[in-house]
Amino acid sequence: MGYTGRITGIIIMLLVIVVMRIYAYFYFNYALSNPPIIGVVCLAISYWVGKKFDKVKFYSDRDSLTGLYNRRFIDENSSDFLTKKYKKNQKLCISILDCNNFKAINDNYGHKKGDMVLQGISALLLANSKKKDIAVRLGGDEFLIIAPYTDEKDINRAVNQFKNGLEELSEKLKVEISISSGYARYPKDAQNIEELIEIADSKMYRLKKKSRHFI
Repeated sequence: MGYTGRITGIIIMLLVIVVMRIYAYFYFNYALSNPPIIGVVCLAISYWVGKKFDKVKFYSDRDSLTGLYNRRFIDENSSDFLTKKYKKNQKLCISILDCNNFKAINDNYGHKKGDMVLQGISALLLANSKKKDIAVRLGGDEFLIIAPYTDEKDINRAVNQFKNGLEELSEKLKVEISISSGYARYPKDAQNIEELIEIADSKMYRLKKKSRHFI
């Protein structure tokens, strides 16, 4: 959760308090040595309001079930994501992941078990993500990962770690869990997030139709 609301609120309130005390000093002979009791109360209120704002902002960008970023976050930031978050010369890997036979899991084991599968996959994504990686639940059983790209070995290493985690999750939940995925690279494959997602999504569905799983 960020601190933008709290920091902004406190800074604005401090400026207001300083201006008010200076004004009172010059026009009403108000002693600056008087304890700023009202100011402290106002600062506390500003902090509380800012905290509420930060909480609302945090959850507006998050998926309520998994805690990952949601589709809204990507939709609102995709137009300038590459220019603001990453340097132009940095390579990225955009990966789309889809849980295989998720409808069958819901039908056979119930939606509660299905939610546990999604939460487990999300936890694995976060556990295998680096600090600069961004994990998103696009909707349903589909996920998006945005991560710095080095080479194919780096991708395969991440895939193997995630695959091992899926096997452990399957044993824990007593459900067979597998993932199909596809990826695209910036700037080699496309120059913007929308096209990268479309390319990765197409690769993933081609593999899914062939019953071959990237993971």
